[in-house]
Amino acid sequence: MLVLDRAHFDHMTGADRALQIEVLGLFRMQVEGWSAAMASDIGWREAIHTLKGSARGIGLNALAAACEAAETAEESEAALAGVRAALNDALGALEQFAAEAA
Repeated sequence: MLVLDRAHFDHMTGADRALQIEVLGLFRMQVEGWSAAMASDIGWREAIHTLKGSARGIGLNALAAACEAAETAEESEAALAGVRAALNDALGALEQFAAEAA
């Protein structure tokens, strides 16, 4: 599965590079809050649900799939580890995209 579906991201942003960089910046700013919520026993499922929607919106399909799996997982620690790994991969893909777009 693609970490970043660039065709989807282009479609959602009209392939406007300036807008894409802005969207990626907003996503990165929200990561800290989502990460903090994932570290909490309360509210982590809501954070993962929100992260899933944001990830899908910009074409981070692997991250969205990891979030979806975690939402219904019985073992939260293993599920959250999968989300954290997918989030790290997603952030790496976004960095690469931003470097190429510059």
